[in-house]
Amino acid sequence: MLKKRKFKKDLESIITDYYKNKKEILLKDVFQEWSLQKLEYGEIQKQTYDRYTTDYRRFFTDSDISQKDVRTITEDDLELFIRETIRKMRLTNKAYGGLRLLIIGIFKYAKKQKYTEISITQFFGDLNLPKKCFAKKAIQDSESVFTDDEVEKISDYIQKNPSLLNYGILLAFQTGVRVGELCTLKYSDAQGNKLCIRRTEVRYRDKDGNYVFEVRESPKTEAGNRDIILSSEAKRTLKEIRRLNPFGEFIFMKDGKRIKEKAFSVKITKICKYVGIKERSMHKARKTYATKLINGGVDESLIIKQMGHTSIDCTKNYYFNNKNDEEAIKQIEKAIAY
Repeated sequence: MLKKRKFKKDLESIITDYYKNKKEILLKDVFQEWSLQKLEYGEIQKQTYDRYTTDYRRFFTDSDISQKDVRTITEDDLELFIRETIRKMRLTNKAYGGLRLLIIGIFKYAKKQKYTEISITQFFGDLNLPKKCFAKKAIQDSESVFTDDEVEKISDYIQKNPSLLNYGILLAFQTGVRVGELCTLKYSDAQGNKLCIRRTEVRYRDKDGNYVFEVRESPKTEAGNRDIILSSEAKRTLKEIRRLNPFGEFIFMKDGKRIKEKAFSVKITKICKYVGIKERSMHKARKTYATKLINGGVDESLIIKQMGHTSIDCTKNYYFNNKNDEEAIKQIEKAIAY
């Protein structure tokens, strides 16, 4: 703003009055503006907005930087905050990705609104974070996938205890579908030898903070829109499911209502406990399916389509050894025998 005064003292008075009366623009306010605008414009879904809010609370709420006027934050402040957060919270590289996403979004928006001169893209381009500064999460194969023996135990239990929930879990093992896709399947999606994946369940909080569960007419990712080739076992499972629920709008329904993904997640934990194996999630059933495809020598292009991934690298991140110790020893002995 152009301001003219005859004396320096009067000019300085204008400047100081301006900053005294100027309302603070806190980092949390900029976050709210940015995230709400993305939601309003349809750039993110409500569940993504909820995740951003949860991550903001996790990373920023107790930090000094969250109480600063965004116009006063420097690149040094940002770097110190990032390094301290990684160290104090023992962030893995993946968790850091969530923090980085928020910082980029907040400061790109802040620069557009002329709250800051920081070029966040250049900042992260110059930021050097060695790999050793991130926490390493040790994951054992036995925690990530089910062994063949464990899948057989679960399958035997389900065959002896037929129900929609149990058959849904079995179908997940046989197709690798995400649990959000599983609970939104319709009979029209089963077309001959293929199962068409076209929708998923989304969860978000309403204005009162209560969870809302909706069916979104698109899968989790763009690549998730796919046709899964059904094995003969999967087709038999679908036939048993139809026998238990022949007229429902969705394949999995109880008392006229769609069964939500949480019900499957709770049930698989109970089954694991009942058959005496380590408790694992529905997502581990999906990883087990991917592992079996890779071990079975299925063409990579087909594996990608079955899983709904963009590349085989995505699928290989799911891969873990699902052989028990006895099977592993036999394979090693055979491989190194002279």
